Amino acid sequence: MSFQLSGSAPEIYENTMVPLWFSRWAVALTGIVSLNAGERVLDVACGTGITTRIAKGNVGENGHVTGLDINAGMLERARELASVMDINWMESDVVATGLPSDSFDAIISQHGFHYFPDQHAALKEFIRVLAPSGRIAMSIWDGHSPYTKALCSAVEKFISPEVAKKQRSQRETPSSVTLIESVSNAGFQNVSVTRQELQIKVPLAAEFVPLHLGSMPIANAFQSLPDDKKEALIADVAHALRGSVVGDKIVYLDAVNVVTGVK
Repeated sequence: MSFQLSGSAPEIYENTMVPLWFSRWAVALTGIVSLNAGERVLDVACGTGITTRIAKGNVGENGHVTGLDINAGMLERARELASVMDINWMESDVVATGLPSDSFDAIISQHGFHYFPDQHAALKEFIRVLAPSGRIAMSIWDGHSPYTKALCSAVEKFISPEVAKKQRSQRETPSSVTLIESVSNAGFQNVSVTRQELQIKVPLAAEFVPLHLGSMPIANAFQSLPDDKKEALIADVAHALRGSVVGDKIVYLDAVNVVTGVK
């Protein structure tokens, strides 16, 4: 499973998904890890950098923040957005970062852990680069939301089961029990999981679905559909969520699990 964006997708992702979804979850994540002024922070799978920028604001001028991602397009956009901020950006795999041992006070990751091809190796790398008593906080989706269920169902109907499987994989995440076991087995102490919920408000399907799919790895599959099939897919999502419409928004509850631990 991977999350690779190219072309205009990183720009759409930043302009659409970050303000509606990821900036809110980033604030929730950094609130749990309680970053302090002057700390050294590594943001893994940083994407276009919303969590990285918030972390830099938390640690201040004397703190040091590194944003790490394997996706060059996402990092390029991250650098542009934070051009006036003192942030180090790294294009790297998570299991062989080359970073010095004991060099970070905190590691954070938003919606990245379930994409790591070798999760145990990644966690061992995090143990290595964390300073003694350093801490980790990683958030991942707690399964599908009402919106993503409706979207994936429509993708299966109007694109293909294979493309729908790829889209569903974005939300196929380890359970809280598995998270605790994985992080504990890598050597972290005091490991726990906190479930966070937010009420999400997005534009109506006619506006939001094309933007959302345009920011996803399956963007080309959607954009190559004939116009009548695009309209049918969007209408299917709208119909499934008709009970969640409030004014000019789709409103629904979403949730993440945040796993924390200490070296």
